[in-house]
Amino acid sequence: MSKMREIREFENRFPEDVIEVAAVTGPSGVSAGRPGGDVMWNASIDIIAWKELYSNEPAVKEEFELEWLVADEELEKSQSILEEDTIVRLQVRKAEHSMMLVKVLETEYIDDDLKVILKEAGEPIFYNDDIFGKFELNKGIKIFEREISWAGEEGNLYFDWDQDSNVMKSALETAYTLFNNQDEWSKKIRMYAAEELVELANDWLQDNDEAEIDEITKEMFVNFMTLDSISVYPEGDFEIFFFDGDMFWGHCIIVDGNINGDFNSAQIAG
Repeated sequence: MSKMREIREFENRFPEDVIEVAAVTGPSGVSAGRPGGDVMWNASIDIIAWKELYSNEPAVKEEFELEWLVADEELEKSQSILEEDTIVRLQVRKAEHSMMLVKVLETEYIDDDLKVILKEAGEPIFYNDDIFGKFELNKGIKIFEREISWAGEEGNLYFDWDQDSNVMKSALETAYTLFNNQDEWSKKIRMYAAEELVELANDWLQDNDEAEIDEITKEMFVNFMTLDSISVYPEGDFEIFFFDGDMFWGHCIIVDGNINGDFNSAQIAG
């Protein structure tokens, strides 16, 4: 697709009227993505509240994306054009669930109403569970987290924030099962990873001129793995991340499974 066509299709998503707003940026900063074949980057930053200036309308607490297109040569500069957790003044074209950035007018704007919202947004958010205790929300990625001990190893336990508390409770029920029989689950998960990846580990071993062993057995593979984190999801799904003990030169090992005993995959990443 040509550059001009991409710009035209992007702009057609938004009404032509340009309005001036003050907005509170979210905790994640600017990100950018480019679908395969596209010329332009779609840059964006989360907005958590906004108000239209020169009107009598109150501030609106609403999450949406502020978007704009940039070329390759503008990408790095564009990623620093706006900062997270601040109040800004902008010209935008507003659609139903997003805004197109037209121009940045001020990067440190003062607005009393939005200042209150920004202060509230900066306060920590906790989830208290009867079994595990207190989780803190990582606001940038909307994940609750806390340190845990599992099968004799230290790591972190994660689950996604959801507006529906029942969804979060379902995710924690997955964790209850994994922790109630943690030694057994640890053995099953590690052995599955070894069965799936030990051949690949030995392929990597052959390329390591400084290796002190000639072969990695399944038992050795299991012992090389050390816990990093556990992510739990509703309906029994989980992902467990392990450090690889340098079998894959520092990549992590991820096992994807369900508490019904099914394993979907074991792979390396990072």
